[in-house]
Amino acid sequence: MNDEQLDTLLKQQFNALKRQNRLSKKQLNHFKSTCKKPQSRSTWATMQWLCASIGAVFLAHLLYSEYDRTTQPLYTLNLDDYQQVEVHTLKNGQYSLSRVTAKQHLDENLKQDTHLLKQLYSGRGQLVEKQANKWFIVDCQQQTLLEVSAQLVAQLTKQKSFEENNVGTMIAFEKNQKGQLVSLAALGISNIQRCG
Repeated sequence: MNDEQLDTLLKQQFNALKRQNRLSKKQLNHFKSTCKKPQSRSTWATMQWLCASIGAVFLAHLLYSEYDRTTQPLYTLNLDDYQQVEVHTLKNGQYSLSRVTAKQHLDENLKQDTHLLKQLYSGRGQLVEKQANKWFIVDCQQQTLLEVSAQLVAQLTKQKSFEENNVGTMIAFEKNQKGQLVSLAALGISNIQRCG
């Protein structure tokens, strides 16, 4: 038997078996309709997909929040948090004081300032920001931000203590009748009380 005869014999037997096992039209239509129906997803698979999506969104939120926290400084100076900002500087050896006050508090603060300027004022505050040419000190009692030039700070304090003070240091200060700072000093550890 050669290859052609074997091939012919195999085709004949295949066709004979195909005729014997042929599907009826009813069976064929049933299989076609089953294949055309949309596959329904199981509830379990849908729940898994939903949980995975929620988890991915939550992790992305945590990652973004952590990134946002690490890029922002712990304390950001916002001048809108204060009713009044005082700028103390030395210009050509002359002391200069200017105030920037929120508009809604002008009338109220004018009465208070007039009374306070008539007497020597002694207060305490916290150094909230220190730059090369100025310091920002929060007056704990009056909710006032004092902006003091570094040159004036150096004149009012000892040079050594001027350099050692860090952000967060509690500062005692005094003002004269004109509202000008006459002394600045870092409070000792036993005298420290936080603003608040």
